[in-house]
Amino acid sequence: MSKRELKQWEPNNLDVFHYYGRWPSNRSPYFHIPFCQDICTFCPFYREILSNDELLDAYVKAIIKKKLNLNLVIKMCRKNKLQVFFLEGGTPSLLKPEHIRKIGLAIHKYFNLSELKEFSFEMNAKTITKDRVEALKEIGVTYGRMGVQTFNPKYRKIFQLSATPDQVEHGVALLNENFPFVCIDMLYGFHGQSIDDFLKDLHFATSLNTKTIDVYPINNVVIQKRLDDAYQAHNFQPASGLTKFSMNILLNEYMRNNGYLPHNGHGYIKTKYDLTKNNPVVSDEYTFQYHETVYGYEGYEVIGFGRSASFLLDGAYLYNCNDTVQYVKGLLGSNKLDIDVEVYSKELCKQRGLILHLPYHGIAKKQKINLDLIHEEIFIKLQNAIERGLVIETPNDYQLTKKGWYWYVNLLFYLAADTDHKAMKDYIETNRTGDLGKWQIDWTY
Repeated sequence: MSKRELKQWEPNNLDVFHYYGRWPSNRSPYFHIPFCQDICTFCPFYREILSNDELLDAYVKAIIKKKLNLNLVIKMCRKNKLQVFFLEGGTPSLLKPEHIRKIGLAIHKYFNLSELKEFSFEMNAKTITKDRVEALKEIGVTYGRMGVQTFNPKYRKIFQLSATPDQVEHGVALLNENFPFVCIDMLYGFHGQSIDDFLKDLHFATSLNTKTIDVYPINNVVIQKRLDDAYQAHNFQPASGLTKFSMNILLNEYMRNNGYLPHNGHGYIKTKYDLTKNNPVVSDEYTFQYHETVYGYEGYEVIGFGRSASFLLDGAYLYNCNDTVQYVKGLLGSNKLDIDVEVYSKELCKQRGLILHLPYHGIAKKQKINLDLIHEEIFIKLQNAIERGLVIETPNDYQLTKKGWYWYVNLLFYLAADTDHKAMKDYIETNRTGDLGKWQIDWTY
């Protein structure tokens, strides 16, 4: 990647978009709501404690202001019949019902949603209320997503997860009653976690009977210092690579035995298949549309609204100002939007179907990839994966085998170009997410 370039883009100065991202085949817009009630110690995303309602009101006003921020994204998406819209955070369910309706009104007014497949909204159990759910249904949300992470009281305290078990159960029940798709997020592989702990979490997660469940290995690169300190205070030792790999195998078998099939690298769908007769490596019943874009093919682009939101274009990565007050003042006051720009070779985008979609979704369709333009380096690696029984080739696509599915994270890394390997290693060695401070939370439940 080239050296990062910081520019200020005026309302009509969209030169960066004249070259990058001009001919997308798929675009997925999302709103980033950065506010939270608590700062979880494992979370890698941009977020902050919501300090007052006035800032929330101003932020909502800023992200739907058509003159600059919204107008920019409208221009980018004008020719696209959108398949997905996503509100993520932070904790979007901190929005009041009137905020939700204002955002929804702007979305429906300015975007073509005639072919929308999925409208997702992230929530926290403590903020799932009937009036918010009604507002979400009014604006067309189809998919309620809620972070649970673990049911273990010891780890919930360590992770700063202050929602009570009753709030989690009540929140999931309310979502199940009102949306066709509901997902809970779970974590595994944290320091000191036993197999018994892991299986109990999976038991409680599947018993909630949500349509989908996402299960992620914890990312120790981006955890906060508070979590490191808590691990050390409990004398918890890191899970080894072999332990995490064993947990992944156990996860896959447990979920299948309880009627769930994987639909991407982290996600499981409650299947309609009789798994005694048909037990595919990856389900073809469903795919999370937003991740179809993020881990997609050339021309699949992500378009972000809000503080620290990003644009993933073919040939450029852009992200908005990372200071909420500055971001809001810029949009509501000076009509200026700070965008940080990183440019990279468009040739890399041509490889995305093989190095991202194949390992993460389990399949890469040849008709969506110009195989004549794939670097020889990538083809050599792909051939090695085929020879080792991780990938099979058919006339129409490449598919992961069951063994390849277990190793999909390694394949994500392996299939990438050697220059990307170095960039990722450098990032791991030089970057850690900063601790945002300790927050007063009531643990009396």
